[in-house]
Amino acid sequence: MQAHYLDNPIPFFVVDRPMSLKILEYCGINNQAFTLGLMGHANTSKEFQDLFRNFNHKNIVKIVDSGVFTKNGCMNGYSSLFSTYENMGADYGIIIDILKDKEKTIESAKKAISAYNSQKYSFNLIGVAQGNSVKEYQKCYAALKDLGYKYIAIGGLLKKAENSARYVKVHDEQLLKNVAAKIRSQYPKDWLFLLGSYHPQRHKIFKKYQIFGGDYKGWIFQYTPPEDWIKKEHLSLSSLEAESMREIIDSTLLEERAAINENLHSKNKSLLEKKELRLTIRALDKRIIELRQKNASKFGEEYLNHIHTIKTIYHSNDEQLRKIRFDQVKNYIESQVYSNFRERLLIIGCSEKKNPSIGFIPAFDLYHGPNYLSLKKMIRNNQFPPDVQIMIVSAKYGMIFPDQIIEYYDQKMTLGRADDLKKELRKRIETYLEEKEFKGIFINLGKPYMQSLELVKFPTGVPIIKAKGKIGEKRADMLNWING
Repeated sequence: MQAHYLDNPIPFFVVDRPMSLKILEYCGINNQAFTLGLMGHANTSKEFQDLFRNFNHKNIVKIVDSGVFTKNGCMNGYSSLFSTYENMGADYGIIIDILKDKEKTIESAKKAISAYNSQKYSFNLIGVAQGNSVKEYQKCYAALKDLGYKYIAIGGLLKKAENSARYVKVHDEQLLKNVAAKIRSQYPKDWLFLLGSYHPQRHKIFKKYQIFGGDYKGWIFQYTPPEDWIKKEHLSLSSLEAESMREIIDSTLLEERAAINENLHSKNKSLLEKKELRLTIRALDKRIIELRQKNASKFGEEYLNHIHTIKTIYHSNDEQLRKIRFDQVKNYIESQVYSNFRERLLIIGCSEKKNPSIGFIPAFDLYHGPNYLSLKKMIRNNQFPPDVQIMIVSAKYGMIFPDQIIEYYDQKMTLGRADDLKKELRKRIETYLEEKEFKGIFINLGKPYMQSLELVKFPTGVPIIKAKGKIGEKRADMLNWING
């Protein structure tokens, strides 16, 4: 396992409840051709610990920490803590560290390694370097090495994001780079972990400094709650009304809804209070939609589509809404995290032929044209290579990915629509490519789709193949490229 860190850092998904594991299983974490990690902690329920222990696959690595930074803190001494690590099936267990305190962390590290060496454990013990400067981190790291630690993590690089109890971000991006660079320069072959610091956008940094991995808490929040999704639809409807210079809704009604929606996300609200707020929002939405529906004939198809989206969300049951949430998280993990392990990018256009489904569906399931039928067949037969990332150019949605949740639509990619999308696609595609390290790109698009990419500057030095000829010839070239 140690040799793996030289190839690619491992993202460790932070999990602390059964639902987190269900989502990751839905996202196919244990079916990937590359190594991924789970990060749990000792203050979790017995049910979760059993599920964590049994969540095994050849590509999964598991780390457990003490839970010292959770609400209840670390409630165990080392003997009890290490028993919990064993019971959870940890590959690695982390010592109890003290945030930003080098001396106290070293004292804890002494107790930890003494307890660890007193009997035989199946997990590897991870020491943690803490500090307030590069020099302090350096000294703490050296002290851990002297104590006999072979596996060391860098901690204390995080702080809570403003106005949030859940999101965390790197306290000082430059400090992270400076600490990693200093440790790596002194200890070029050491196993090194960055606690709480992984993000898809930092994958290149982790790779540069040959970091074994880092844990990532933000993955689970990559979805839009129904009330926020509806809020965006209302804004789009208001924008269309403004363009036509028609005031359909009293602005105070929309302002009231916006205020309640913001109140809903207050971290001080109980579950019961949030339920009541959602019911209030639903009642307001019913009034707003009734007014808009009465006046829908004054607007075009786009206006009706936004109304339809709101009604679809409200007509979805709990199971359907949960699937939508799972699919949104899956799309994020597939397109942003897993893509860091893929070396080739396939860019294809959306399909005129679509699955006549009602409601929200992953883009790959919606499109039903020849290119998609060929790709789906390869996937069914387990013939689609794991090193290929698919990106779709949609006439309606712009740049999307196969797992992105969309609705049925009938918008064609005309030359006019291609011109409208140029700036948006340039920004989104160039940003995406800058974060990734694709070694080859294949583009299979028709003329108007190609025009929509006219402004995109692809990375220099990366081979780019553009499919030519008739539709069947383009598809044959695409399949040949996919097969290597």
